[in-house]
Parts: sequence; C-alpha cells; structure tokens
Amino acid sequence: MRLFIAAFLPEETKDVLFRYVQSLRSFLRGVRWEPREKLHVTLRFLGDVDESCLEDILADVGSAVCGSGSVESGFDDFCLFPGSRNPRVLALGLVKSEQFQSLFDKVQSAVLQNGFEMEKRKFIPHVTLGRIRGDFEGIRKIPRPDGTEFSITRVGIVQSDLGSRGSRYTSLRTWNLQGGI
Repeated sequence: MRLFIAAFLPEETKDVLFRYVQSLRSFLRGVRWEPREKLHVTLRFLGDVDESCLEDILADVGSAVCGSGSVESGFDDFCLFPGSRNPRVLALGLVKSEQFQSLFDKVQSAVLQNGFEMEKRKFIPHVTLGRIRGDFEGIRKIPRPDGTEFSITRVGIVQSDLGSRGSRYTSLRTWNLQGGI
C-alpha cells in the first residue's frame, strides 16, 4: 500500500483554492492541474507500506494527533519543488506556525515508532496545485491569491494508487484534531 499522512483543508478553503487554480489556467501553460478533491497538505509521505503494519501506524498516528488542537494557517507564496531550476511541482505555500510544526512533529514521532526513518527535508507546509510538464513558463507573472485564513481540523492516512491518469486517493482513516475519529 502506498500511503501518506495528510492534513485536510476545510471544504470552503478547497472551494476558494480551486476557483483560484481555475483562474491560473490562462496565466500558465505546462501544468497538469490537481482536481479539487486532491487538494491537501502532506504531513508525511510513507511510501509503500506492508498492510500488516497498517493497524499499528493508524493507532500511533491517531494517538499523536487526536486532541492536539486545530492549526490556524493561510495562503502564503508559491513554491517550486524540488527547486526552480528543474521544477516538477507547483505548490502554494501555507503560513507555517508553531501549531503546524507541532502537528508535523507529532506525526513524525508516530511514524518513527513504526520503523520509518526521520524525514530529512525541512517541513514546508504547502498544497500541490499541479504537476509541471515540459513547457512551463515560470511563476513570476502569476497573480497572488488573496490572504485567505482557515483552520485545519482533520488529519488522515491516505492510500495513493498510481495509474496512467495520475494517482487516485482513498482516505483510510481520519482524525479530528479536537479529539475523536
């Protein structure tokens, strides 16, 4: 199973972000845009995980995040991953707060308990907007989004199935950051 741990954006925020992404289509070529239902913040990519390990991961992540409190954030600036020289991903950064870092650290601790290695990359909260293809024009002339603020209240483990038309996501378990499943 190919898995990742995600912070889910509020539905209203996904609506605002998706309308914004729709407006970018006239500014940028060379981007395969993500659909609305795939807009999220990846807290930790786990990769291929043996199904026999899933229950322990679910228990530890759930214990770590339930009741930890919502994360206040907002739209920041654009990011290109892995960098601007040969970008493959266009993302919108989110305002990073102590709450966001704390949530990431809790998820990190939970996956370390299950034999995963420490994430080597610095945590940069972002939402992937699209995958960059050959003739990408850069981000200099893109209009910036409004300073929408929102609260992230749910985290989940998502299975990602790769196919010829991209990946398909299935949420396996979701936790409320105020407590409960």
